[in-house]
Amino acid sequence: MKKITYSSVVGAVIAEERELREVSQQVAANVAGMTQSTWARLELGRACTLENILKASKAFRFEPWQLFKVVDDRVKSLTLQGYEVVLDTPSEEEIKKDAESWITARNLITNTSLLGLGAVAGAAVMGVMPYIERLFNDKNKP
Repeated sequence: MKKITYSSVVGAVIAEERELREVSQQVAANVAGMTQSTWARLELGRACTLENILKASKAFRFEPWQLFKVVDDRVKSLTLQGYEVVLDTPSEEEIKKDAESWITARNLITNTSLLGLGAVAGAAVMGVMPYIERLFNDKNKP
């Protein structure tokens, strides 16, 4: 069974949002008030502290709950496809030791369409805010 950390999914969604906005990691980091290397680690799921997530959300002008809604939908989709989403972040050595079992944020982004995320992948195509707005609009339809 393939495994991915929850923080890798957070990082992948943040990276997708940045790429959708067509800004570099350096620009995103500057707006968020962090270094480019911290931003890069955030996108990899390695620096997903609450503070960094709040800074990224503020930089992209959406609420943290909106980011987590997209992440949670992505996690549900991955789980339904048979992936195990784990909360504990393994060390680099653990990942290298069992590399075939782990999906990283980097390859999650490049394989999103291959994972068949269906409607959830819409967040990668349209961005966090339009995705959330669509969810609310769909729920308000009779």
